[in-house]
Amino acid sequence: MNIKSKFLELTSRTYPHGTEEDVFPLLNSELQKDEFGNLFIKIGESDVMFTSHLDTATSALTQVNHVFNGKIIKTDGKSILGADDKAGVTIMLYMIENKIPGLYYFFLGEEVGCVGSRKVARVQKEEKIEGINKVISFDRRGTDSVITFQSSQRCCSDTFGNALSKQLNLVDDTFSYKNDPTGILTDSIQFIEIYPECTNISVGYYSEHTFSEQQDIEHLTKLADACLLVDWNSLPIERDPSKTEYKSYGYGGYELDEWDEYFGAGYSRWGSNTKKHEPRTDKSWFHDKKYNYVSSIEIDFLTKKVISVDLCRERVDYESVVIDNLLKSLDLQYDSFDWDGLKLKVFYKKEFGNHTTECNRNDLLEYLPEFDYLNKENLKSDSLSLSYKAGKEKTIGEDLYRGYADFDEDDFY
Repeated sequence: MNIKSKFLELTSRTYPHGTEEDVFPLLNSELQKDEFGNLFIKIGESDVMFTSHLDTATSALTQVNHVFNGKIIKTDGKSILGADDKAGVTIMLYMIENKIPGLYYFFLGEEVGCVGSRKVARVQKEEKIEGINKVISFDRRGTDSVITFQSSQRCCSDTFGNALSKQLNLVDDTFSYKNDPTGILTDSIQFIEIYPECTNISVGYYSEHTFSEQQDIEHLTKLADACLLVDWNSLPIERDPSKTEYKSYGYGGYELDEWDEYFGAGYSRWGSNTKKHEPRTDKSWFHDKKYNYVSSIEIDFLTKKVISVDLCRERVDYESVVIDNLLKSLDLQYDSFDWDGLKLKVFYKKEFGNHTTECNRNDLLEYLPEFDYLNKENLKSDSLSLSYKAGKEKTIGEDLYRGYADFDEDDFY
């Protein structure tokens, strides 16, 4: 099977939930259908369940026009690509063709709340599959993540993640897989109370859920070959699925390695013997036409991350509605949330641990790119326009506004 050809075939049109059966003829003919409509096949003896999903994150059933730019495959900008998750489907079909032992599940409706996997998990909570210890989804953006937490809940042990990363990285010297605790939600999360080690692996797509979605086909091809060489059964089992571990993310500061890079190795956040340097920032203003308000966004020079915003109350309220729709689409079991334009705090229902999680604007930009008000295309909208930039320095300004050729130099102070 040619990885690129199969990927292009699978992404030649979109498959909104409810139309997944249309893609069945393009899959392995030996796949069986379970009672919920999901497809599966068992090959040999293994303690691993591999998963991907067949639906596309869109309600539009449309043909896809592929555009090629070196190793990157994208669309003509008029549709979603569907690499999320036809990339994962492609890998699993390749593994099946090469008879890699495992239980393979192709789920329905992941994009609308993990419909297929949720139903399967409910059955397996009552009668789990003997011998299964690991659930591995192929459904993560980027090229280097082995997910250890999903929706702030631990899904696999660090030991397991490190071992899997090591095996992948040994196969190809261009790989740099590592543990990533910032997973959101995919089918494997449904099984974390049943099986010890559940994770999600990067498959090389970017900008999922948008018309800018793209796939690194070179990485996908290498990963498919790597998955034939990983000794899946030898991966260590450490996590206890009966115990729940949550991780809240506070984004007010920096991780240690970022501080070392910023101030030099040896800097201590806790001691008082080292002089603390103030972060260098850059602030930009834009006119929010819709609400007739001059807003500002402050960016950290080192990380290029948003560290403060000044938005009008009406804009923040509007963003809250968008965030609410996102959380509902992820099927998170939350009671309420707080959003101030920079920090998001989600309060979960008592039956789901009565815990809270936090993230900030930078994390949301991956899922809500329209919140990036420094983006050139967003600034062309009817409601936003770049007005001026603070300060005379060009250091970060040149980086932030690179490519903004349609703005006159006189627009900036």
